[in-house]
Amino acid sequence: MAFAPGGQGPWGGPALKSVLTRIEKGWPPGLTVLTGDDLYHLDQAQSKILAALVPEPDQAFGLSKHADDAISTSALVGSARSAGMFASRRVVFLCDIAGLEGDPEPLVAYASNPGSQSFLIVRAPKLDRKRKLHKALAEAGVCLTFRLPAGDNELKALAAEMIAMATARGVRLTDASAGLLLEVCGPDLNRLGSELDKLSTWLGPEGKGAPPLDPATVRDLVAGSGILSGWELADAVTGRDRVEAIAAARRLLDAGDEPIRVLGGLASRARSLLRAKAMTEAGAPVKAAIDGARAWYFRDALATGLKRYTMAELLEMPGRFLAADRFLKSRSLDKGAVLEALVLDLTSSTPERR
Repeated sequence: MAFAPGGQGPWGGPALKSVLTRIEKGWPPGLTVLTGDDLYHLDQAQSKILAALVPEPDQAFGLSKHADDAISTSALVGSARSAGMFASRRVVFLCDIAGLEGDPEPLVAYASNPGSQSFLIVRAPKLDRKRKLHKALAEAGVCLTFRLPAGDNELKALAAEMIAMATARGVRLTDASAGLLLEVCGPDLNRLGSELDKLSTWLGPEGKGAPPLDPATVRDLVAGSGILSGWELADAVTGRDRVEAIAAARRLLDAGDEPIRVLGGLASRARSLLRAKAMTEAGAPVKAAIDGARAWYFRDALATGLKRYTMAELLEMPGRFLAADRFLKSRSLDKGAVLEALVLDLTSSTPERR
C-alpha cells in the first residue's frame, strides 16, 4: 500500500480509492504518512482515515492533534505509544511536519513495532528525501503519495471528476465551459470546487433545470477572467476567426494582461493545432487527432482550424511566435500593437499576409 513519490504509482484519484478500500478492511496500526501535491485527494484521505479510526472523537476513542507547536520525534512517538485511561486505541495526528524536530530513529523504531492499537498519522505534502528525517517518514511506515494527474488518460479522469463535482452542485457546463475552468484552475480540485460553489450560488435553487452554462457566463463569474479571455483568443485563432480574435486580444489588453503571457498561450494552442494537422494528414480520424492534441474542450475550434489552415501555414507559426517574442522584449515597441499585429497575421490568409 506504499506509493512511491515522484510520479510513481497512481495519481490522487485512484490513490484515494485504494485508501477507501483499505479502510473497509481495517486500517493498519503504526506510522502512516500522507504526501503529494494533489491536496484535494490527500485531504479527503486524511479525513476518511481519521474518521474510521476515531468515529466519535469526544467519546470512546481519543484523538491527539499536534499542529503549530514544535515537537520532537521522541515526544511524538511517546504520545503515540502512551495508553489512554478511557480508550484502548491511541490515535495521534501530526498536522504539519514543519515543527517536527530530532533524529529519525524513534520514528523508525515505532514504525517497525507500533503496537496493535497505536496509530500515528502524519500530514506531509512535501517531503525532501535529502533530509534524514523526511527520508525516514517516506520509507519507515506506510507512505501514501497523492500526485497530480499527468498524461491524457489521467487528465480525462480529472475532467470527469470535475464534471461529477459540478453535477453534485447542480451546475451544468458545456464542454467549452469545462475547458475554461480547467484552464484557469489547472488540476487543483480544491480551487475547482470553490469556483463551482460560486457558480452554484449564482444559479440559485431554481438553477438546477437551467441550460448548461456557456463560456461567456463562466468568464464573467470565475476568478481569473484574463486567463479565460486568453482562452477565447486562442479559440478564435484556432478557428481562424479574425474579427473575434482581434476583439479578444483587445479585451485582454484593456484588462491589463501581459502580452508575453498571452503569447505563451497562443503558442501552446498552435502546437496542438499543428500536432492534430499532422495526424489528420497522416490518415488519422479527427477524433484521434483531438485526443492526441488533448483538445477535448476546444474540439469545435480545432475541427474548424484543421479545415482553414494548411500544413505550410502552421509550420510557419513557430517562426512568427519567435519574432513576436523578440519584439515584445524590445523596449522601443508598443507591446499591445505587437500582439494585435501577431493575431492579425495568424488569422489572415496567406495572400493577405503577402
